[in-house]
Amino acid sequence: MKPGPQMNTLLQNLQAKVETQSHATEEQTQQMLNDFEQRLSQALNAVLRKIETDMRDLEKLSSSINNRTAHQIEAQASTIRDATAALEESRKEWRTVTWKTMLPTYLAGVFLTFWVLLMAVQLTFPERPSAVQGPGLATFGLEGTRVTRGLGGLGQVVNLPRGVTIANCPVPNLGGGEVCIETAKTR
Repeated sequence: MKPGPQMNTLLQNLQAKVETQSHATEEQTQQMLNDFEQRLSQALNAVLRKIETDMRDLEKLSSSINNRTAHQIEAQASTIRDATAALEESRKEWRTVTWKTMLPTYLAGVFLTFWVLLMAVQLTFPERPSAVQGPGLATFGLEGTRVTRGLGGLGQVVNLPRGVTIANCPVPNLGGGEVCIETAKTR
């Protein structure tokens, strides 16, 4: 079976038809690609314009928020500076008032305490013997006599040595406070 003239014509017609359809399909595909590219370009341009306007709006909003925040921070800093200055002034005033009112009271308390302590110490020490001594106790036979002072320096207790006794005074003592004694030398 050899292809005959009809077959060749049929093949030629078929080949021409395939080529025509192929060109038509290629043109349609190219047209569809061009339309898709055009719509994609339009969509991308629209998105780009939207992004640009959104970025400008975002920049304006960010600048506005930044300015508002800066103003709020400055206002708070000013309030803090004013409060700090008022606190410092109040502290200086309090210190001045305290020193003017409390210092005299404090010093009076210190001096009073010092005076009370000085008096307490002075009362607990025994009396110092005077520089001018009268006749010694030994001349009357009273050696070994001890004088003891009471607590806080109140009163005296005389401890007499052995052989010394209390005697009646030859002259009565109406004022009190005197005691007569008798020793071996005075008998």
